[in-house]
Amino acid sequence: MITGLLLLLLSASAFFIVKNASEDVRAEVTSTANLALHLLDAEILQHSSDFGWINNAESNSIFRLQNLGNIRHLKIEFYDMNGKLRESNRSKQQGLENNAPPKWFTNAMGLSGAGLSKHTRKIMLSGRYVGQLVITPDPSYEIAEVWGDTIWILGLAAIFFVLINMLVYFAVRYTFKPVDRIVEALTQMQHGLFSNRLPDFKQVELQEIGQKFNAMADTLQKSTQNNHRLTQQVIRLQEDERKNLAREIHDEIGQYLTAIHMDASAILNGKKLSGAKESAKAISDVTRQMMDMVREILQRLRPRVLDELGLGLALDELMHQWRHRSRNVRLTHNITKDLGVLDEAVSITAYRVVQECLTNIVKHANARQVAVSVTQDAQYIYIKIEDDGVGFDTTLATQGYGLAGMSERIQGLMGHMNIVTSKNQGTRIMVTLPKQAPAGMDNNNGLA
Repeated sequence: MITGLLLLLLSASAFFIVKNASEDVRAEVTSTANLALHLLDAEILQHSSDFGWINNAESNSIFRLQNLGNIRHLKIEFYDMNGKLRESNRSKQQGLENNAPPKWFTNAMGLSGAGLSKHTRKIMLSGRYVGQLVITPDPSYEIAEVWGDTIWILGLAAIFFVLINMLVYFAVRYTFKPVDRIVEALTQMQHGLFSNRLPDFKQVELQEIGQKFNAMADTLQKSTQNNHRLTQQVIRLQEDERKNLAREIHDEIGQYLTAIHMDASAILNGKKLSGAKESAKAISDVTRQMMDMVREILQRLRPRVLDELGLGLALDELMHQWRHRSRNVRLTHNITKDLGVLDEAVSITAYRVVQECLTNIVKHANARQVAVSVTQDAQYIYIKIEDDGVGFDTTLATQGYGLAGMSERIQGLMGHMNIVTSKNQGTRIMVTLPKQAPAGMDNNNGLA
């Protein structure tokens, strides 16, 4: 681009040089021709009555035109009455063979038009025609001078053009030399290697790029490490949950099934109706207990009330159960009953966030008072949970799965979570969730 601009500038300069030179040459040649005509007219008038100067014209110069050889802009010739050239200010050897400009340059000057035509003066003596003077403007010498000046100027411009291009080339090459290093770092990042960092470039143009790249790499590396840690914790928690379910099924339901089997055998082997009734009643009681236990397990896996009654009433049910289990903590809540039509992923995420926060309060906060607020507007749901507990260090809390898991769920829905806490000053967690999950979001997000 720079080379093209310099070439355009060079071409424009050459065009204007030739154009201005053509006008100057035309003006100079025209003025010289006018001056020569004026002097020759005066000379002819002075000698028009003297016939002696024309005697012996074959051997002597009539107008002494050879003395005007230094007038390079004009070719002055005298032709006799027979049309024969008698004298001229140009010698036969005089020419521009060595310094003649090329034909295309002469044509480019455009000096063959009007204003440079021949001028003739007829010589009349006592009414007798003796010949004529022909004055022809000749810009060839001036064109040769312009050609020489143009060659010098264009040569200097060409040297300047080459030097500027070399300077720009090396400057750009030096400035963008680290681009290969940046591309290499981006390639490594593309393949999942986030440990690579860019140096502090000397080029001012690339310093900020390097700093932003390193900050982005730090963020991606931390995020990737955090995701790997969360994945392992999720897998471990899933296995723990399966182990707990297996143990509960084996210990609790297994005992119930054993009791049912024993009572059923007693009915089959019993001979008295009263004994059979007692065994049947025992089977009914055990079955009811099994149903309650299965309902509790299913509630822990997936709150059915959330699907049947919606988020508002499901949270009310959660508050009631939590208050029943934690009688030593005063719980107040303000939950909008009708939260409208919510995306399934948003509903389960909001439910799990409140559930996780209440669980953490019971386990870690040692709080006496808890306040839960769930409100909405046209686009968002706002959750605020406050307690007067011991608080915690947020930098240490992120090592656990609870807050990190909530943060991942919320960010996955393009939501936002803000935690304000300090030692012995309680904790306030504020969550904002969109009512509709982002396009392309799997509705099963957050159900685990």
